Amino acid sequence: MSAPAAFGYVQARVQARLAGLPREGDWQRLEATRSFSAFLEESRTTALKPWVVGLSGTSDAHDIDRGVRAIFRAEVDAAARWVPDAWRAAVRWVQWLPQLPALAQGLRAGRAPEWMARDPFLAGLVGAQGELDRAALQAAGLGLLVEAAAEGRDLAEVWIVEWRGRCPSVRRRFRESLDRLAATLLDHQRQFLAAAPDRTWPLRRDLDHRLRHLFHVFLLQPAGLFAYLALVAVELERLRAALVSRALFGAEASR
Repeated sequence: MSAPAAFGYVQARVQARLAGLPREGDWQRLEATRSFSAFLEESRTTALKPWVVGLSGTSDAHDIDRGVRAIFRAEVDAAARWVPDAWRAAVRWVQWLPQLPALAQGLRAGRAPEWMARDPFLAGLVGAQGELDRAALQAAGLGLLVEAAAEGRDLAEVWIVEWRGRCPSVRRRFRESLDRLAATLLDHQRQFLAAAPDRTWPLRRDLDHRLRHLFHVFLLQPAGLFAYLALVAVELERLRAALVSRALFGAEASR
């Protein structure tokens, strides 16, 4: 079966999910909502409702982080069920992309971030002394990241090389689309890391627009699905920032 035919079903599912993602109007509507509880209540009247349903006014920053990570994994798992078998390894590899900063920190410091041991999905990667368990990382398919960190290499670049290696062979046009998406993400990462703090969110908004555009350019192509998953990650990061800032502000204000 050709890639366009195989991804026709995927396109329909992702198109429906894309239509349900929050838009700029939703975010603008919520900007003036300062308290955590009020933000949760108001967000349940927007496209954010499915993402905040598991949170309450008593949720703390760790609850928010775990919840956001779980939502992204659920999106990746759903996408892996939609695609042809040959694409599942590449799709499932995406679940590790948001974890790269924490993994890089833990591998450099010789100790995992404390929150990792409290995350049901990631706890198995933490050793008895709080270190990242190299054997567990190897078993999870992350051994190449351990080697890359030891060599001082950029884990994002290593992740993308592995992701492309997990993608099956496709015609030239579709391969070029995957490469274009990878280049877009790496270019954004370099700009983001070099940017002043007041420029980071404008850069993220720009990436949001670029990913939405690419999704439509990559019609009926595998790259379209990955553009969608990257877009979900950007939107969830924005949600996390909005929730955590209000949860912490509320905690300070109540003292």
